[in-house]
Amino acid sequence: MKDRSKNGIPPRGKDTNMEMTEEEFSPASTRMGIWPLSTLEELSRQALLRNEALAISALEKLPKMLVPALFEEAFSNRYTTIVKAMVVAWPFPYLRVKGLMNSFFDSEIFHAVLDGLDVLLTQQVRPTRGELRVLDFRRVPREFRTIQAGAEAGNCSAETVSEKQAGKPPPRRELRPRMKVRVDLYFSSQLREEEKYFLQWAQQRKDSLRLCCENMKITFQSLDNVRTLLSVFELEYIKLLELTTDWSWSTLAQFSTYLTEMRNLHSVSLVHIHENIFGACCLKCLDEKKFVQKLFSQFSGLSSLQHLYLRGFFFFSEHVKLLLRNLKTPLETFSVTDCHMFESYLKDFALCPSLHQLKHLNMSGILLCNVSILPLGVLLEMGADRLETLELQGCRIEDSQFRELLPALSQCSQLTKVNFYNNDFSMNLLSDLLHHTANMSKMTMEQYPAPRECYDEWNCISIDTFSRLCSQLMDTLRAIRQPKRISFATVVCSGQPFIQAKSKQIPHEGHVQSAESPLQVSLCTAGRQKGFLGGNFISNQEEGSRKDQQEGRNEFLSSWTIQGVPGDLL
Repeated sequence: MKDRSKNGIPPRGKDTNMEMTEEEFSPASTRMGIWPLSTLEELSRQALLRNEALAISALEKLPKMLVPALFEEAFSNRYTTIVKAMVVAWPFPYLRVKGLMNSFFDSEIFHAVLDGLDVLLTQQVRPTRGELRVLDFRRVPREFRTIQAGAEAGNCSAETVSEKQAGKPPPRRELRPRMKVRVDLYFSSQLREEEKYFLQWAQQRKDSLRLCCENMKITFQSLDNVRTLLSVFELEYIKLLELTTDWSWSTLAQFSTYLTEMRNLHSVSLVHIHENIFGACCLKCLDEKKFVQKLFSQFSGLSSLQHLYLRGFFFFSEHVKLLLRNLKTPLETFSVTDCHMFESYLKDFALCPSLHQLKHLNMSGILLCNVSILPLGVLLEMGADRLETLELQGCRIEDSQFRELLPALSQCSQLTKVNFYNNDFSMNLLSDLLHHTANMSKMTMEQYPAPRECYDEWNCISIDTFSRLCSQLMDTLRAIRQPKRISFATVVCSGQPFIQAKSKQIPHEGHVQSAESPLQVSLCTAGRQKGFLGGNFISNQEEGSRKDQQEGRNEFLSSWTIQGVPGDLL
């Protein structure tokens, strides 16, 4: 008992009467039969929720500070009648309901919230206590929370103009302003019943309800369905739009008229999926060219655009010029993937002022093996002090082409991630590339193709050669700087295995990172992994039967196992 801590609390021993240590003591523990306040509060909430009539009658007099926790517990335990009453009597301007709109997973509690809104919408004057102006269904990573002092900042504010100017709430008996409902919506294929119900509910209440959607993702919907969706929302509040479709150019042109109303868009993603990949490579008539022009001309009205993603499109040179000419603000992200492009397009990119301050550039899946990529080097130089991620996966770039990029690439000191998988690089080129990354101290993820020397004359991989050459490359890099996560991978065909070598720093005491981590080689199944666009069946055919091959792989892999490091490092 003499060996006490500086706080005078003795450590726990074998004696069951010994007091708890400081670390073990918490307000939830009880001493002398006294319950802490937090536990009493929990018991009070539970008692209220067990008596529905009492809980509803108590809402008018319940201290404001107790309301959020009571609502959260009623919501989590699906006390639908109480939830409805609490929406009506909510004493704050703002209420966020965590995750309700993510999947309409609980129609009963969802209907309870909407029923509470209906009561508010049909009342001619404000209730005695209810102050709700903004109901937020958005998907957010933060936990359930409420805003007690005014509506959350943003374009979809609940205040009227007169309230903002006056700086004080309107009189108690004044007519209510339009209620705001904020949502993020993700529609794929056919609309589900709950989604249809919500849209119909909102459409019928447009005169008294303002529906604000900041993030909207639509996948494989008909144009008629999209029109129905958009008719419910005030399009000026949409900030992120993701549209995945197999529409014709004429249909895309019809949709593009809505872009003029989405003037606050920050991010646009258009993914074009073609059933017939060969038919997608040409525009059948001059009318279709006009449709493309109509689509891209709408970008001139997007003065807040920062992130642009285009995937699966075929463009004529004049249309690329039109798109770039209509970009009115500097972009942070420019992603053009799985598209058919020509050398002239790269020149247009380099000359576009809106692409000179990029943080993220992705041109994966664009075949560049027969073009000069020197204009791409010019583009990299323009944004060398800002570029953070560069992805050129599956471009089939060869040594002579990529050497044109090395001087510009070496200036990109802010890079945190590069992805050069599935390009035709030799061992010498990869070694030179690593030397040109010497000043990239912020790099956290590096993905490189396996050296060309790893393949035999039948384009089959040799695991022994692969591991030896990758180890040499790792030694080269470690002599230049200390890598964090790095991998080398072979080309792959969908559904076939590929070989991947990975290395990751191992944390030691004091969080000092070690650069001596051995390379880990693994045989993986590609399946439908994103970005692997082609290649050959990866196997070691010279080792005999499939059984012998597997045994050889197991023996090989076990020799590269790193103790304490999981197999899936990336």
